[in-house]
Amino acid sequence: MRLILVRHAKAESRDKWVNKDDLKRPLTKKGIKQAKQIAKFIKKKYPNVDAIVSSLAIRACDTAKFIAKKQPHCTFLLTPNINPEEGIEGFLRDKDRLEESWQTLVVVGHNPSISELVRFISAKGTLNLRVGKGCVVELEHDNDDNWMLVGLNNF
Repeated sequence: MRLILVRHAKAESRDKWVNKDDLKRPLTKKGIKQAKQIAKFIKKKYPNVDAIVSSLAIRACDTAKFIAKKQPHCTFLLTPNINPEEGIEGFLRDKDRLEESWQTLVVVGHNPSISELVRFISAKGTLNLRVGKGCVVELEHDNDDNWMLVGLNNF
């Protein structure tokens, strides 16, 4: 199985969203460009994504939608379990919704959850990883139940 973790593309500044719902913070023009580049990269490298899972935050949903446009035959799921405030526990709670038959899964979420998950599943807590906005982290699962980091791309 391949797990492609995507940190949402660049969004409006938190400073502009004081006293507003952070889940509604949209992508910037740069973020839209990043999301399109991410979608193109994923389509070229993984032309048959089985599913895309996104947090409910608009910035993550919109990033995921650009990816989904290039993957018309995949399942698209939204879940609050990977919203910004959920942390790594949210990622782990949602694993029961994943289909065993899926070979390539894209998860669009937030940091520090993405960095924590990669550190947890692929490096036994020893990897110090910086996942910027618009970053794609590629992991592969082998038959021995190990996850290997096989790619890290910032857009």
